[in-house]
Amino acid sequence: SMSTAQKMPLIRSSAALLLLVVAAEGLISGTPVARVASHVAPRASMSAVEPNRRSALATLLSAPAALALASFAPTAALAAETKTTASGLVYSVTKSGANGNPTPVVGELAVLRWVASCNGVTFDDLYKRNDYYYHRVGSGNLVPGVEEAVLLMRSGDVWELEIPGSLGFGKSGKKASPGQPSIPPNATLKYKLEIMSLPGRDEDLIEIIGGTDELEFKG
Repeated sequence: SMSTAQKMPLIRSSAALLLLVVAAEGLISGTPVARVASHVAPRASMSAVEPNRRSALATLLSAPAALALASFAPTAALAAETKTTASGLVYSVTKSGANGNPTPVVGELAVLRWVASCNGVTFDDLYKRNDYYYHRVGSGNLVPGVEEAVLLMRSGDVWELEIPGSLGFGKSGKKASPGQPSIPPNATLKYKLEIMSLPGRDEDLIEIIGGTDELEFKG
């Protein structure tokens, strides 16, 4: 069944159509629209004007009226714009930080979290573990695709990344470790990457956020 939110556009569309029909009745009978709801014409007079009524309704529901109704119809959400950097990193912005939020610079600390997968298999999920990663920007501790993305993002951003093999674990791939699967050579990686905070410039403090200082592998 449809939720109330899903029903509202349909209700608005029906209301708009009803208004058009009411307007048609008013134009044909000469009764002001405000009074049409309480006005009931004699049966004989309604029969006499029925052809004109149908004609007027057809006119009202022509292209201009259809456009008016279309404005009430539900519209699909716009997909996030996908961009590709010169290196081949593909990304889309699914959530933007507040206007004025800073962009990381090399050398400062950034608090990150992510979900990472390869070939549809998740190999790291900081959201699920309710964990965070403190990253020294530009340190090279993360795969090159994530390092590049961090420098393009701003605090509060959430991006979807598609990282080609050359910007991931490269030709060597990654060996399996306890709780983490192996990554084939030159495999494409997918990330949901979020910059939670830039502690040196944000109001947030690391002590408030919590988390671990390091992970055992390059995320």
